[in-house]
Amino acid sequence: MVKFNVGIIGVGYWGKKIIYEYSETKNVAIMGVSDVSQDSLDYCKERYGVEQLTTDYNELLDNDDITAVNICTPNPTHYEICKTALEKGKHVLVEKPITLNSAEAKKLVELAEEKNLALSVGHIFRFNNALAEIRRLIEQKFFGKLYLLELRWVNLEPIFKDRDVLFDLAPHAFDILNYLTGEWPHEILCVGSAYRRKEPEETAYLKARYKNGIVAHANLSWLIPKKTRKVLIVGENRTAEIDAVGQEVVIYESGYTYKLGIERNNTIADELLHFIQSTGDPSTETKNSGFVGMKVIEMIEASFKSMREGKIVRLPQ
Repeated sequence: MVKFNVGIIGVGYWGKKIIYEYSETKNVAIMGVSDVSQDSLDYCKERYGVEQLTTDYNELLDNDDITAVNICTPNPTHYEICKTALEKGKHVLVEKPITLNSAEAKKLVELAEEKNLALSVGHIFRFNNALAEIRRLIEQKFFGKLYLLELRWVNLEPIFKDRDVLFDLAPHAFDILNYLTGEWPHEILCVGSAYRRKEPEETAYLKARYKNGIVAHANLSWLIPKKTRKVLIVGENRTAEIDAVGQEVVIYESGYTYKLGIERNNTIADELLHFIQSTGDPSTETKNSGFVGMKVIEMIEASFKSMREGKIVRLPQ
């Protein structure tokens, strides 16, 4: 088979996970890596034998042998790097969030379509076997009519100088809600606050209402000990509690409680395989498309508006 030639921009905490998974994937060649840290570049050379190492990502994008790039840089850099990569004819997988505003996200989606290139966003939980099974059960009316969805996405983190909790954690909340229901909310209410610094927020509570009657709630925080990534689905017939990291599902039904048999998968590896496959036919919308990434940013913008103005924000349908 023809090798899939990929370049990686940004090899910090997450980028190191990405480069490892690519190195374990058949028929993938890591052609080059870009990072501002020389130590990170040396790591990629020593551990994975990467030949092209540069602190200037443009040098990587000028390499005609590279088919696609995976962007794992800080959030504020996503738009400019994605834009340049697409303009230079590279397929792109960018970690979430796609950008920090929906206008820029829309430009990227349109540019990828114009260039017939794949643009995917790292909404990793779309590749989680437990959530995939819950989605299948929802489609089969296993829960009956859905009433409530709750997400608890919390852990104790240090004070981040350049990040806020909404752009860090809310992409998971809105993406998972859409993945499970196939819908985007038409009303959003958000409250949040910072405690260890003046701003931005370190904790936020989101409430979303859907036209089909579903009400969703998400607790997002960097202040609560014990890392928790849980989803609760409440329907007219059954309720499910999902541990999204452990990929475990507990069902509550008519006084009985039982676990579903879920085979855990490597979500990062499956996401990268999906991206590689999507480059073969960019016109086919992928699970984690740029359009999905753009819609998530629209939801986050509505959340900020609600939080700043202290009111429910209604979104156009």
